[in-house]
Amino acid sequence: MSNLLKNNAYHILGLDTSAAQKDIQRRAKEIVKFLQIDDTPEYDLDLGIFDNFRTEESVKEAIQRLTSPKKQIKEYFFWFHIADDIDQQAVGVFRKKQPEEAIRIWEHHAEGDTIKALFYKKNLAILYGLLLFKENNEKYLKKSLQLWSEIVNSTKFWSAFSKAYKLNDELDTDQAIITAFQSECASYISDLYTELSHEHKDDSYISEFGQLFNVRGQKTEKVVLNPIFNDITAAVEKLEAMKVSEDGEFDQDEAAQIKQYIGQIQESSNKLIDLGLYDDSQTKTIRDRAAAAIRSIVLDIHNNLDDLPKAEQLLKVAMQFVGTPGMKHKLQQDLDTFEQNKKDMAKISPVLELLKEKKYVEAIALIDKTKEEHKDETDLVDAMNSKKKEAVTMYAVGEFLEGRKLFEKDKYDEAAPRLQKAAAIVYENIEIFDVDKSVVDSWLQLIKDNVKIMTSENAKEVDAIQDKMIKKIDDAFDERWEQMAIKVLVNGYYYVGLGEVIKKKKAENTKSSAIGWIVWIIIIIVLGALFN
Repeated sequence: MSNLLKNNAYHILGLDTSAAQKDIQRRAKEIVKFLQIDDTPEYDLDLGIFDNFRTEESVKEAIQRLTSPKKQIKEYFFWFHIADDIDQQAVGVFRKKQPEEAIRIWEHHAEGDTIKALFYKKNLAILYGLLLFKENNEKYLKKSLQLWSEIVNSTKFWSAFSKAYKLNDELDTDQAIITAFQSECASYISDLYTELSHEHKDDSYISEFGQLFNVRGQKTEKVVLNPIFNDITAAVEKLEAMKVSEDGEFDQDEAAQIKQYIGQIQESSNKLIDLGLYDDSQTKTIRDRAAAAIRSIVLDIHNNLDDLPKAEQLLKVAMQFVGTPGMKHKLQQDLDTFEQNKKDMAKISPVLELLKEKKYVEAIALIDKTKEEHKDETDLVDAMNSKKKEAVTMYAVGEFLEGRKLFEKDKYDEAAPRLQKAAAIVYENIEIFDVDKSVVDSWLQLIKDNVKIMTSENAKEVDAIQDKMIKKIDDAFDERWEQMAIKVLVNGYYYVGLGEVIKKKKAENTKSSAIGWIVWIIIIIVLGALFN
C-alpha cells in the first residue's frame, strides 16, 4: 500500500517544501551516490520511523512527482512547511530525535487562526500522522483529525496556502490545479487514515475520520469498503435468486440457506458499524437492497405458501437492514397488512381449508361471497383476491392436465372440452391477473391464425425452443400464479387447435414433431409480441 507520508517526495529527498528545483536535483544526485556505495544518508527531517524508503527507485519517482504540476502540489501539501524561526526550532529537535518536543513547540504557537498558526497546525498534523505510523496513539489520532478538519475547512488557510505555494513553485502551476487539489484534499487525508487503519489493524482510524469528514478516499473505497460491499452483494444476489414456493413448500434446506445469507449480510453490516460507515449513503443503498431481497422471499412465503408466521418473522429481520425512510415505510406497510391478516384469519381459514382439499370451485365461490360481504375492508379483499388467483390457477391446471392426458392418447375429441375449459377458467377470471385483456384477446386471435401453418417440414428442435418459451414466460411474470395461469391459457388454446389440425391432416407419422413445433414456435411469436 502506497504511504502518503513515508513515500512523500520531499521526505525521500530529505528536504522541506521550500526547496528549489536545483536543490531537488542536487539532493537526488547526492542520495544516489551514497546509495551506490551502500550508504543510506539521513537528514534533519528524518524521524527514524520508516525503513528502506530511500532507494534509487524511490528517488527517481520523487523527482518525477516534483517536476509534474499536478503531482507536486500533493507532495508539497503533505510535508513540512519550514518558514520561520519557530519551524526551525522544531526541526532542531527533530535532529535530536525528540518529536514530542517539536509537538510542544508547534502546539504552543498554533493557537488561534492566524495564517502562521494555520501553517503550524498543518506541520503538527503531519507530525502526528508520522508518529501514528510508529505507535497506535489515540490522543495523536484525535488531535491530528481535529487539526486536519480545521485546516481543510479554513478559507483563510487555502488563500494563504495558494500564495505560499506559488512563491515556491517553479513549474507555473495553474490556479485550477490548486483549486482541484483543494476539493480532493479531504479524500487524500481519508486515504492516509485508511493506511493507518491497515497498519494497526484498527478500524477506529476510519470511524474517527468519518465523524469529522463526509468523504472517502480511493483507498478507503478499494481496500475497505468494496470487499464488504461485495460480500453483502453476493449474499443479496443469492437471496434474490431463491424461489422458495416453486416446489410448494418452505423446507429446512431453504430456511438454512436464508439464515446463512442473512448471517453473511449481518456480519458485513457489523464491519460497517465498526468503521462508522453504516449510515453512509452508499451503505444505505445496499442495505435497502438487502431488505428488498428478504422482502421478496417474505411475500413469496406469505402469498404462495400461506405461512404468515415465518413471513412475519423474516419481515422483521428485513426491517433491521432498512437504509432509507422509503423502504422502511414499505416494510411497515407489509407488517401492518400482516397484522390485519391475522385479524382476518377467521374469514380466510375456511378458504385455505378448501384449497388444501383441492375444492377449487367451492373455494372460488366462498371467496366471491366473502368479498361481497366485506367489500369495504380493503385488506381482506386484497387477501381474498390473492387466494382467488391461486384457486383459479390450480382449478385450471387440473383441467388442463386431464385434457393433456387425453390428447397424448390421441383422444382429441375428448381432450378438447377439458382443454377449452382450462383456458376458459383463466380467461373468464383474467381481471385478477396482471395482464391487459385487450392484449390477451389479440394474442389468442394470433394463436388461432398461426396454428394453421403447421407443416412437418417446419418442425424444429423442440426442447431448445421449449426452454426459451418457458424462460420468456418466467421473465414476463414475477408471481408464481401468473406464470402458471398464462401457460395454461396458451397451451389450452394451442392443444385444441392442434387437435383439429391433426385430425384434418391425418398426419399421424409427423404428429410428434409437428406438435412440438407449433406449440412452442407460436408461443414464442406471441410472447414476443406481448412482452418485448
